[in-house]
Amino acid sequence: MNLLAIDTTGAALSLALQAGERTIIFHKELSLPHDETLLPRTRRLLDRAGLRWGDLDALAAASGPGRFTGIRIGMAFTAVMARRLRVPALAVSRFAALAASAPGKLVCAVLPGYRDESFYQLYRRAPSGEMRPAGGPVWAAAEDWERARREIAARGAVFAESAVRAADLITCAERLLRGNRRTPFEPLYLKPASYERKNHKARMPR
Repeated sequence: MNLLAIDTTGAALSLALQAGERTIIFHKELSLPHDETLLPRTRRLLDRAGLRWGDLDALAAASGPGRFTGIRIGMAFTAVMARRLRVPALAVSRFAALAASAPGKLVCAVLPGYRDESFYQLYRRAPSGEMRPAGGPVWAAAEDWERARREIAARGAVFAESAVRAADLITCAERLLRGNRRTPFEPLYLKPASYERKNHKARMPR
């Protein structure tokens, strides 16, 4: 299977290409924005694998949470290319990718937000071994997260808090393809676009 995974939700451009038994990775924070680097970097990745666009069986994009603009860039690119190639376009949340690699029956996937805020979502392991949502995604301020963390820990949950990259999307994407299942190709926004613009202006030097 040849599967391209894309994550543009953060500062780094993160790509992973599973080419048969090999996985080729690119993950780097570049000086240019994602909408200018995504296409040429993907072409280089395909060249390294000796593949053409038409060799891809599916594309997967990180649907969030993350930067509003970054989510839009990655998902729009994936949708357009998948349509042109007539292959599946898969949306994989970063929560699902994080939970998929964690042990335990109940897992809380946690991602950092701005400042001391946190994004989190609970997952429960099904008899098949697949992690399935046990609650909706949450955006929590620091004080709310500390309280929620204590409550979740009391339930015996395992916390998954490592960084997520494009390569981490592949397990979930493959499971969807093998099961011939599709999650809605929709972004996972936990903050309004106006929040990103406001905070971006606040961080700009004067």
